[in-house]
Amino acid sequence: MVWNKKILIIIGLGSGIMLFFIGIVTYIILGPSTDTYLIPKQVSSVVKLTGMGIVCICMIVGGFFIDKIEKDTKLLLLLFGVILLLLNIFLFSSSRYY
Repeated sequence: MVWNKKILIIIGLGSGIMLFFIGIVTYIILGPSTDTYLIPKQVSSVVKLTGMGIVCICMIVGGFFIDKIEKDTKLLLLLFGVILLLLNIFLFSSSRYY
Protein backbone atom coordinates (compact mmCIF):
# COMPACT_ATOMS: atom_id res chain seq x y z
CA MET A 1 0.00 0.00 0.00
CA VAL A 2 1.34 3.39 -0.98
CA TRP A 3 1.20 6.04 1.73
CA ASN A 4 0.24 9.24 0.01
CA LYS A 5 -1.04 12.51 1.47
CA LYS A 6 -4.71 11.64 1.01
CA ILE A 7 -4.44 8.35 2.93
CA LEU A 8 -2.53 10.05 5.76
CA ILE A 9 -5.15 12.79 6.07
CA ILE A 10 -7.96 10.20 6.18
CA ILE A 11 -6.12 8.20 8.85
CA GLY A 12 -5.50 11.40 10.82
CA LEU A 13 -9.17 12.41 10.64
CA GLY A 14 -10.29 8.95 11.73
CA SER A 15 -7.85 8.77 14.62
CA GLY A 16 -8.75 12.30 15.77
CA ILE A 17 -12.46 11.49 15.82
CA MET A 18 -11.75 8.24 17.66
CA LEU A 19 -9.64 10.08 20.26
CA PHE A 20 -12.44 12.57 20.81
CA PHE A 21 -14.93 9.81 21.58
CA ILE A 22 -12.38 7.96 23.69
CA GLY A 23 -12.10 11.17 25.73
CA ILE A 24 -15.84 11.16 26.29
CA VAL A 25 -15.71 7.51 27.36
CA THR A 26 -12.84 8.17 29.80
CA TYR A 27 -14.95 10.75 31.59
CA ILE A 28 -17.74 8.20 31.98
CA ILE A 29 -15.37 5.43 33.09
CA LEU A 30 -13.47 7.53 35.65
CA GLY A 31 -16.67 8.61 37.34
CA PRO A 32 -18.06 11.97 38.29
CA SER A 33 -15.77 14.83 39.17
CA THR A 34 -16.29 17.17 42.10
CA ASP A 35 -14.79 20.52 43.08
CA THR A 36 -11.88 18.77 44.79
CA TYR A 37 -11.54 15.70 42.53
CA LEU A 38 -10.96 17.05 39.01
CA ILE A 39 -8.92 14.19 37.53
CA PRO A 40 -11.74 12.69 35.37
CA LYS A 41 -12.52 16.06 33.82
CA GLN A 42 -8.86 16.90 33.25
CA VAL A 43 -7.95 13.54 31.68
CA SER A 44 -11.04 13.62 29.52
CA SER A 45 -10.37 17.16 28.34
CA VAL A 46 -6.76 16.38 27.41
CA VAL A 47 -7.82 13.41 25.28
CA LYS A 48 -10.72 15.31 23.69
CA LEU A 49 -8.61 18.36 22.91
CA THR A 50 -5.90 16.17 21.39
CA GLY A 51 -8.47 14.51 19.14
CA MET A 52 -9.98 17.83 18.10
CA GLY A 53 -6.52 19.25 17.44
CA ILE A 54 -5.66 16.33 15.17
CA VAL A 55 -8.93 16.76 13.29
CA CYS A 56 -8.39 20.51 12.81
CA ILE A 57 -4.79 20.06 11.71
CA CYS A 58 -5.69 17.31 9.25
CA MET A 59 -8.49 19.38 7.74
CA ILE A 60 -6.35 22.49 7.33
CA VAL A 61 -3.31 20.60 6.02
CA GLY A 62 -5.54 18.56 3.70
CA GLY A 63 -7.09 21.73 2.35
CA PHE A 64 -3.68 23.08 1.43
CA PHE A 65 -1.60 20.11 0.34
CA ILE A 66 -3.80 17.43 -1.23
CA ASP A 67 -3.60 17.82 -4.99
CA LYS A 68 -5.87 15.12 -6.40
CA ILE A 69 -9.22 16.33 -5.02
CA GLU A 70 -11.63 18.91 -6.35
CA LYS A 71 -11.22 22.60 -5.68
CA ASP A 72 -14.55 22.78 -3.84
CA THR A 73 -13.63 19.88 -1.56
CA LYS A 74 -10.31 21.51 -0.74
CA LEU A 75 -12.09 24.76 0.07
CA LEU A 76 -14.60 22.97 2.33
CA LEU A 77 -11.82 21.12 4.17
CA LEU A 78 -9.97 24.35 4.76
CA LEU A 79 -13.09 26.28 5.74
CA PHE A 80 -14.42 23.67 8.17
CA GLY A 81 -10.95 23.18 9.65
CA VAL A 82 -10.57 26.88 10.39
CA ILE A 83 -14.14 27.21 11.71
CA LEU A 84 -13.71 24.18 13.97
CA LEU A 85 -10.38 25.49 15.23
CA LEU A 86 -11.79 28.93 16.03
CA LEU A 87 -14.87 27.42 17.65
CA ASN A 88 -12.71 25.24 19.89
CA ILE A 89 -10.50 28.16 20.83
CA PHE A 90 -13.41 30.38 21.83
CA LEU A 91 -15.44 27.71 23.62
CA PHE A 92 -12.59 26.12 25.53
CA SER A 93 -10.97 29.40 26.49
CA SER A 94 -14.18 30.53 28.17
CA SER A 95 -14.36 27.38 30.29
CA ARG A 96 -12.33 27.31 33.50
CA TYR A 97 -11.42 23.61 33.34
CA TYR A 98 -9.68 23.55 29.97
